[in-house]
Amino acid sequence: DLALYNLAADGELPPAVAVVGFARREKKDDDFRAEMEEATRKFSRQSVRDEIWKSFSQGLFYHQSEFEDQDGYTRLAERLKKIDSERGTRGNRLFYFAAAPNQFEPIIKNLKAAGLNQAPEGGWARVIIEKPFGTDLPSARELNRVVHSAFAEDQTYRIDHFLGKETA
Repeated sequence: DLALYNLAADGELPPAVAVVGFARREKKDDDFRAEMEEATRKFSRQSVRDEIWKSFSQGLFYHQSEFEDQDGYTRLAERLKKIDSERGTRGNRLFYFAAAPNQFEPIIKNLKAAGLNQAPEGGWARVIIEKPFGTDLPSARELNRVVHSAFAEDQTYRIDHFLGKETA
């Protein structure tokens, strides 16, 4: 969220952007926003301006689920539809995987089962996966197979965690 806040502060982030954190721990949206604010105030490249933070933080949400729980993804799809209608995000989806590679398969399968690998109403759905991408050539090929079972290559982005951090 640091990079996104900085884009907002620079006037480069559309106001309709929404970020939904997805993790196991139970947490309310306001708790997630407070955690993000603390991190942003601590690590942002520019000072946090309260009026910009207030507006930006209204687009931060939290969704609790286990990676293996299909119902959690169904609930996520419903929540994203609601966010679309409230914030005008037009169904565009970008799923950023900050998870261990052994979690990719259940996440991908559940995204697909919930229909989240396809964007509604002419939007787009994409996935960003951090490298390292497998531990060797066979495991990388297997991960590619898993990703391509739900997302086409032109929907898939692979970035190096450290090199891509600033860009993302």
